[in-house]
Order: sequence, then structure tokens, then C-alpha cells
Amino acid sequence: MDGTTSPAGPLDHLPSWLLSRAAARSHRVLQRHLRAAGSTGYEYRVVAALAAHGVQSQADVGRAVALDRRDVTHTVRALEERGLVQRAQDATDARLVRVGLTPAGRQEWTRLEQVMQDVQDELLAPLDPAEARVLTELVGRLDDCVSP
Repeated sequence: MDGTTSPAGPLDHLPSWLLSRAAARSHRVLQRHLRAAGSTGYEYRVVAALAAHGVQSQADVGRAVALDRRDVTHTVRALEERGLVQRAQDATDARLVRVGLTPAGRQEWTRLEQVMQDVQDELLAPLDPAEARVLTELVGRLDDCVSP
């Protein structure tokens, strides 16, 4: 063996195995970039939901980004402490807490968008742009078929 290639593993013919390995790599890259940016995956998800949909209830944020109530509450509290979001009781239903980005939160969203682009660039570096588009489309189709 010349050391330039590694032998195929016994599971490398299984798409499920390859997808799991790729997902693990993706998670490591994502966490490294977010950590360097002083953020977390949960914080990114909440900020992204608020940037996309504006002010909404904490429950709606949780549903939009697949976080349970407790995780949303802790994440929103951490973002509020950093001045990135503000919370207020809903004017028509006092049981609901509505949350929205502050001006600093909108700046953070712009910064995190670049962080996420850097993550995508690193993850997809082995592929040319056309391959990256095809991969994204195919993985999206697989994701559409996944039941919760």
C-alpha cells in the first residue's frame, strides 16, 4: 500500500454507515466553528428561527427548530443575558412568552450566517459546486422522508 488511500472498511458499502460518519464529521466541524464564535448550536437555531420568522412565542421557536421547552427556555435566557433577544408576555394571552431579536441579535445573526457559510465551505470542500448542490438536494430528499 502506498499510503495515499485507505482500504475500504467492512461497512463502507452501506449508505447508512457513510451518512452516519459524514454526520459525525459535520457535527464536529459545526461545533468547532460555533465554539470559536462564542455560540452554541441551540443558540444558533433559536437566532435563526427568530431571524426567519420575527417575534414569536417560545413554544413556536421550539417547534420550528426541534427543541424541547426546557432547552428553548434555557437558550432564550442565555441569549437574553447577552442582550441578543428580548422576551415579553403576549398582549392577548399572558400564558405565552414572546421573544424577538434585539438590534444586537440581528448583528449576531449576520455574524452567525458567515460562521455557517464557513462550516458549509469546509464540509463540502471535497466537492465541486455542482456536486455540493446534488448532495444537498439528495440529503434533503432523505430528510423529507424521515418520520419524527
